[in-house]
Amino acid sequence: MKIIFINKILYQFRKYKLQISISGIAFLLLTGFLIGNPRLFLSSYTYAALMSVIPITIILALSLTFVIACGEIDLSFPSIMSFSSWVFSSIWKITGNDILAFLGCLFSGILVGALNGLLIVKARIPSFLTTIGTMFFWRGVVMVITEGWTTSLAETKGKIIHTLLVGRIPIIIKEGVPAQMVWAIVLAIICYFLLNRHKYGAHVLVTGDNIEAAKVMGVNTDKIKFLVFIHMGLFSSLAGIISSLEILTYWPTMGEIHLLLAIASVVIGGTPFTGGSGSIYGSFIGACILGTIETGILGIGLTGFWVRLLYGFIIIVSLICQVIIRGIKK
Repeated sequence: MKIIFINKILYQFRKYKLQISISGIAFLLLTGFLIGNPRLFLSSYTYAALMSVIPITIILALSLTFVIACGEIDLSFPSIMSFSSWVFSSIWKITGNDILAFLGCLFSGILVGALNGLLIVKARIPSFLTTIGTMFFWRGVVMVITEGWTTSLAETKGKIIHTLLVGRIPIIIKEGVPAQMVWAIVLAIICYFLLNRHKYGAHVLVTGDNIEAAKVMGVNTDKIKFLVFIHMGLFSSLAGIISSLEILTYWPTMGEIHLLLAIASVVIGGTPFTGGSGSIYGSFIGACILGTIETGILGIGLTGFWVRLLYGFIIIVSLICQVIIRGIKK
């Protein structure tokens, strides 16, 4: 019985070794910050603040996991965030209806994502080039229309959409858990089952692994690629509106900081750029790690110049762990 029990533990370890490794990195990092400044990292206020900003990166990383697992890349999502949030602010200012503005925001994100998908599957333009072009285009559209001016969204505070997306839920900590963190967790669970327990996820993985084999198996690879970019557009618009409502201001330059953070979160989480596999759990934890680093660096008394250094170090360490775990020999 003891041998059987040990074998089961070893089997589970081998099965989830990638997830265990990224969890170990997160634990060591948090432990280091806790030792460096226990007062800061034992304060519920710190975690309330982190949970108000980290979900934006999490939501982007979740959808980007599908794109990269499919063997593609999307660099336009920061611009989609900005454009769809501009749609929200415009509809809100014209109608005063936050629900209508929210639906318009999501719809615009879906449309832009669909445009990316069409250019890739119909015009056969590589996703890297396509999304570089649309990244500049939609950012340019926003900057031309707004002339760089911000828009106040202070009047949305207390409205249904503001309360649902960024309100504070009075549980666990005295400051209340930011609603966006709950949404991020819910979306992560949904994405996990979509990628690992649904036909859609299986088709995404086989398309990213071997597109010719996927076609032979009867998978509509063009449709799958089209859907992952719609998915990316939808999640980008959601991340954009959460970001705007949290600070009650629309910024035309919003989203730019999240480009590298979201990509790095997916990489740290164990999703290879070669496609064919992906880890929703890894992307979630990766986003949490990167979202905590800046607070931790400043909290232990170092200057902000150390942030990028630690970003790079964590990425390199996680990649080395992944190479070892996958048994890849260089």
